[in-house]
Amino acid sequence: MILAVCPNPSVDTYLYMDSFKMNDSSRLTSKKRYAGGKGIHVALAAAEMGEDVNLLAFWGGETGKWLRTQCEKQGIECIGPELLEDNRTCYTIKTKDQNDDTEILEAGPIISDEDYNKFIAEYKNNLKSADVIIMSGSWPQNIPDNAYAELVKIAKQNSKPHILDASGVQMQLALKEKPFGIHINKTESEELFNTSNPQEIFEQVSNEINIIALTVGKDGLFLRMNKKSIHTKVELSEIYSAVGSGDCLTAGISMAIKNKAEIIKTAQIATAYGAANCLRQDLGMLYKKDVEKLMKEIKVLEITNE
Repeated sequence: MILAVCPNPSVDTYLYMDSFKMNDSSRLTSKKRYAGGKGIHVALAAAEMGEDVNLLAFWGGETGKWLRTQCEKQGIECIGPELLEDNRTCYTIKTKDQNDDTEILEAGPIISDEDYNKFIAEYKNNLKSADVIIMSGSWPQNIPDNAYAELVKIAKQNSKPHILDASGVQMQLALKEKPFGIHINKTESEELFNTSNPQEIFEQVSNEINIIALTVGKDGLFLRMNKKSIHTKVELSEIYSAVGSGDCLTAGISMAIKNKAEIIKTAQIATAYGAANCLRQDLGMLYKKDVEKLMKEIKVLEITNE
């Protein structure tokens, strides 16, 4: 079983209009809602590929009920505290002018100490049967800065492989606990390590972290694992949306860890998962047949032994 941790789920809402006018009225032409939050994307990808998934989140109000329904439709078991306050809704304004992809992001509900403790208790109960744990994304309000550090520490105490995909102070404090694996993008690497050079990053944490996945958009994946590093990529003729691709890639890494794959296979699976998300209009979602096709097209550019 894959345990996907998504502390701050979101109803990702795309607002379509011809143009977005500042300080004026703008008229919608259409609207579409998706189940969002990085951990939800991870869970959806793993479930699509046939994996049993438990999804741990704070489920808030009516939006939480809707999010839970969308995930349960895909066979995902949703666990975690139910809140009175709604989960966040995040808006992306899609236009035909220069204001395309303007984002408005909510912070998420305010979490009580009681509900936070329930979340931690649920995490402890479910990691016992988990093969791999994926922790992804931001936290809602009133959460300790070391929340991910606490989850990492618990996973290590139980000898459970885990991948952390986060940013800011949560990631900084979690790194002090030396997580099993991390996934970062170019921007996050510069914030955390003052460099986006893969080898420089690998050298900084070579004795502390088992798996490091650095994604750099169309330039692919740099992966360090078992004292080896590899660079893979795949060429796509058309991209509908890259939103959620990193999350799908993380899901691929978790599947590879579960199946004890070697570094080349792990990188191929992860790259195919991430790229498959780009081929569909559904936000943060991949399809199995796309992954199977892309697996044959992954380019292994370099392998380095340390």
